[in-house]
Amino acid sequence: MRRLWLLLLSCLVSQPLFAGEPLQARDAWVREAPPTAQMLAAYLTLLNPGPVDRVVTRVSSPRFDHVMLHRSEVVDGIARMQHVERLVVPAHGTVRLEPGGLHLMMPAPQRRLVAGEQVRFVLELEDGEQLRVEAEVKKKP
Repeated sequence: MRRLWLLLLSCLVSQPLFAGEPLQARDAWVREAPPTAQMLAAYLTLLNPGPVDRVVTRVSSPRFDHVMLHRSEVVDGIARMQHVERLVVPAHGTVRLEPGGLHLMMPAPQRRLVAGEQVRFVLELEDGEQLRVEAEVKKKP
């Protein structure tokens, strides 16, 4: 009986280690803005090859005071942005952060960013994992 309990306990403790492959980021970029811009936006694609949903709860960057997840939407012909607290990337799924939809908003850049520069982001997940992402600053593609 004791062996059964030890086996069950070891399965429960090791389960997060085998929950699946890590979240991946692709095609990350920051839109170059005019010199006086006080708000910038970034876009990327998140891929979850694993069998469980992954949840992004926070994003940070050393280049900005803070980074927010937002969703652009048009309601009754009026465009607005809504803050997103948790971004779920479904198991075996993809979430695209793109102009006109989900995106990262970054207020108060420390300095102007120009095309060709790199910006580092850290995405923090609900399970404590962190995903480091390098995004290239680009003119509007």
